[in-house]
Amino acid sequence: MNSIIRLTYRIIRSALDINTISFLVLLPVGYLLIMGLMMGSIIHSFSYNGINLSYVSFIAPGVVADQILMGGSMAGWVLWSDKRTGMLEQIFSMPFSRFEYQLSNLLAMILVTFGGALIMILVAIPFISLRITAVGFLFVFIYLVLGTLTFGSIMLALGATVRSNQVFNVISNVMFFVVTFTSSVFYPITSQTPRPLAMAARLNPLTYVVDGIRNAFLNASSTLDIYYVGILIVTSTIFMAIASYTYKRIRLSATV
Repeated sequence: MNSIIRLTYRIIRSALDINTISFLVLLPVGYLLIMGLMMGSIIHSFSYNGINLSYVSFIAPGVVADQILMGGSMAGWVLWSDKRTGMLEQIFSMPFSRFEYQLSNLLAMILVTFGGALIMILVAIPFISLRITAVGFLFVFIYLVLGTLTFGSIMLALGATVRSNQVFNVISNVMFFVVTFTSSVFYPITSQTPRPLAMAARLNPLTYVVDGIRNAFLNASSTLDIYYVGILIVTSTIFMAIASYTYKRIRLSATV
């Protein structure tokens, strides 16, 4: 356990420099305040699941949910950086196992996700109608963990596979853009949504994280959340298995 705590601390320390912190905080704050308030001046209020709310109240849960992409990207970048610089081999030459490193990376990205989500909630509180209950907080916790495991595993698999900094950045940035804008972060998925976009949203795990957290914020959680959680359990399990497979195939000069 001590080894996992030390590795988790080391991963967080090595990842969270001033540039990374700025990206993790300023980008979602910009989404929330600039898009929320500017679009809110055009879209004064609308109905979502029978509840009238402002546009900034609508996108706030989406911005909170988007933190799972931030945490996942950090995990993949740390693994790729450690592999490229030879730090991974040095870590494994010490009394740390591959399993401990992988588990520590998962714990680190979950902690980063929750830290970013908490900041977003605190920033959003003055601008939104928050009706969350204790059960709602439990659902938010579950959605953030499962979403982080899903997208974090995707980024870990990417970090374990690619060999070029340019390739890693291009793939991660494109994925971040596509996943965010084909989900329900900025707009609801309704019968009027263009069919290709609606289909992409339903195949996008982020949609279920966003809708689940949004329902929790509005105290509108229902049995549908069991369906959302079930989908995320399946996707997180699949991508964690893929990440574990690619991670184990990393070749080092030393036998570990």
